Formats: sequence, structure tokens, C-alpha cells
Amino acid sequence: MPTVSIAAPHEGAALSTDDRTPLDERTLASVAAYDEHAGAYQRSLRLKRPVADVRRFAAFARRDDLVLDAACGPANDLRLLRDAGVHPVGLDLSMGALAEARMLLPRHPLVRAPLDDPPFRPRSFGGLWLSSAFTHLPRAAWRSTFARLIELVDHGPVYLSCLRGDADLEAVDDPVLGPIHVSGASEVEIEALLATHGVTDLTVELRPDPIHDRRRPWVVALGRLVRSLDR
Repeated sequence: MPTVSIAAPHEGAALSTDDRTPLDERTLASVAAYDEHAGAYQRSLRLKRPVADVRRFAAFARRDDLVLDAACGPANDLRLLRDAGVHPVGLDLSMGALAEARMLLPRHPLVRAPLDDPPFRPRSFGGLWLSSAFTHLPRAAWRSTFARLIELVDHGPVYLSCLRGDADLEAVDDPVLGPIHVSGASEVEIEALLATHGVTDLTVELRPDPIHDRRRPWVVALGRLVRSLDR
């Protein structure tokens, strides 16, 4: 597997730094829910993963490139990405989720850090996988967090899925995780977010929620990042 380029660590990288806003308490409460229920959450997803999307994503990736699975959770998608022939690196803030991921993939690169402060050098990856990655962030943080993550991508596929709507850390009672807070966005917002950061060949679809309630729509987007020097 190719090696990932890690930036020099700094004090307090796991939760907050002096030059960025501390994470919302509702986000941290949701992370704590994953810490407590990571094993049950992993088991609940075993038959509900985006297999077809992973294959489409992998078809856009270059052989032997690293791709970043941001908010990888307990590695259900990470394993699918690996099996599809790419080399994913997992990033998550939940220690419990990463512990489950480590049992599933004992030799795979996994990193604990917040999404808006990942410890990687710019343009280290050949793809970005964001499956429900922003669900527990306030809507106001989505654009800046995406901008930070896309800096890490040199080229390749970009995938983003999220709950459709305008929920902004709305309190919900998840059947597996218990009380958590979730945010959503519209298909128009997601298309604009990716397009304004250089993602092209975009497809944006509405689909039923694949996990809990098929009456609830999700936004699923896939495109490619091609830097200007690569055109």
C-alpha cells in the first residue's frame, strides 16, 4: 500500500486548536454516542452499505492511489473501498468507532482527528469519500470543513452523501445510537458546494434513506476533482 503523508502534529489536534472554533457540544455528544455504541452501530450497517456507489467511486480512482474516508466510523465503507481495489485511509473522531474499525481491519491506516483539522499534507490523496460525514456538524461548518478536506485531494473521485433537508443539529433518537444531533442539506446546496470547489462531472441524486427510514430522502453526489495543472 502507498504511504500517507502526515503533517507535523500540534498540541490539542484531536479536539481543538487555537486557530479554529471548538467543536459544538451537540457534535461532541453525537461522537460520544458512537463511542458508546460503536459495535452495535457497525453490526447494524452490515447489510446496508453503498456497494454500487463504492464501485462507481473506485472506477474513477487511479490504481494504487490513496483515498481518504473521512468520518469513516467503524470501517464498514472502508472495507468496501479496500475490496473495490483502492487504498483508503480512515479518519474519525470517535475512539470507539476506530476501535471497532481496528478489529475489522487490523493493519489498515486509521487516524483520530476532527474533520476540520486532519493531520495530512495537502494533495496527499487521489479521492475523497464522505458518506454522511457532515451529519453531526452544524450547517455553518459544512463549507469550511469541505474546503479543508478538498485541500488534501490532488485528483480523483469525490463522493458525498447526506440527509436531505435544512435540519441544523436537530435532536433525534436514533434506534442504535440513542440521542444524537443531525444536520442536512438540499441537492442544490450539495451540487453548489462541490462545484464551487472544482469538482466536475457531477451527478447528484435523491434516494431513500438506506439505513433507517426509506421514506426519508438522502442526497448522494459523485464527481471528479481535476486540478488546473492536470487538465
